[in-house]
Amino acid sequence: MDKTLYLAIVSQLKAEVPELRWIDVDEGQLNETNPPVAFPCALIDIEYPNCSDVSETEQIVQAKITIRYAFQPAGQTNGTTPALIQAKALERWETLTKTYSALQGWETNEVSAFSRRSQISERRRDRLKVIVQVWETSFEETA
Repeated sequence: MDKTLYLAIVSQLKAEVPELRWIDVDEGQLNETNPPVAFPCALIDIEYPNCSDVSETEQIVQAKITIRYAFQPAGQTNGTTPALIQAKALERWETLTKTYSALQGWETNEVSAFSRRSQISERRRDRLKVIVQVWETSFEETA
């Protein structure tokens, strides 16, 4: 299901959030000096923290999807910054709002409605703005 779920998320984000220039599996790209991505990007990780048996060959899987959105610095955001520069620098919040709208309540024939569980910012020395959203969904999987 990982591959199917990942591809469905990519398709949904590509369709609903064209501002994202790079969508990929999170392989630690942002830990590199020059991350091999285009910004803004969305890096996706899928985990199964809770699986319960329905039968010997079926499980209900609670999936946790972590999406790290990374944005390059785009200007000043302080209160004395001219409005046009500040607006450009804060466009990332519009992108995040679009990602929330694209995924909250979204479901497919294979997975239940997505629900955002958290959103936090990473503190970084490289000045990238990285915001992490954690989503949950569930599905039935048969061996």
